[in-house]
Amino acid sequence: MNSLWIDDKLGCVEQLTMVSAVSMGHRFRLYSYNPERLRGVPNGVEVRDANEVVEYPALARYFDGGHRALGTDFFRYVMQAKGIGYWVDLDLYFLRPLDFRDDYVFGWEHETSINGAILRLPPDSAMVRELCEIPQLNWRPPFYGPRKTLQFYWRRLRQGDLRPEDYRWGTFGPAILTYLAKKYRVANQAQKQAVFYPVRHSDAKAFFGPPEWVERQITSETRAVHLWSSVLSREKTTAPAGSWLDIVCRRHGLTPAGVERERAAA
Repeated sequence: MNSLWIDDKLGCVEQLTMVSAVSMGHRFRLYSYNPERLRGVPNGVEVRDANEVVEYPALARYFDGGHRALGTDFFRYVMQAKGIGYWVDLDLYFLRPLDFRDDYVFGWEHETSINGAILRLPPDSAMVRELCEIPQLNWRPPFYGPRKTLQFYWRRLRQGDLRPEDYRWGTFGPAILTYLAKKYRVANQAQKQAVFYPVRHSDAKAFFGPPEWVERQITSETRAVHLWSSVLSREKTTAPAGSWLDIVCRRHGLTPAGVERERAAA
């Protein structure tokens, strides 16, 4: 498994992701553009220089300009092109090994959207090639219908050039992944929602609540639980004692803390 962290210090949620993955028997590589300054790396995790995957200048505009999620989208696609293996976001809790034999590993986050928080794609696939061609000026999303296409060209006329950071959140993540999975007829390989996303984005605050509700969402098919740190980071609090997140953190010897507001891989 592989991920990327931009800041110097790892928090409890990031550590939980790696510790739980390692406990399932997975090798975990954490990439950083400042590996010598990285703190809080759990035992058993290999730290690598992210420049091995993508040179920092190619993504600096996103990481330095407040668009870290966008930068990690493009980083994970290059990682797939290089055949490095699974990309995983750093807000996951692993319950079972990822021992899939499928060529394409991703999952439905709800009925109409495929998420790339856990992602493995064939490096020589047309889908990966198209994903790696995206970060370009004035790219028109191919899933735009007539109305959005008209709005796109009107916006260009009024604003000039459009860069990736000018698009709506999710355009270069779930939206394009879902479109391409359907285009290349591999959407049928997407795992059911219960496998990676048993708790919906809209219910993410439940991780800060009593464990019973979250546990009812987890099934025998669940391999990992996506923690939706983009939601948790708004709470400005630590996981309350006795909450689901508090319990799973302590289960792995971690002390729950607040969820960082600026995330590198969520």
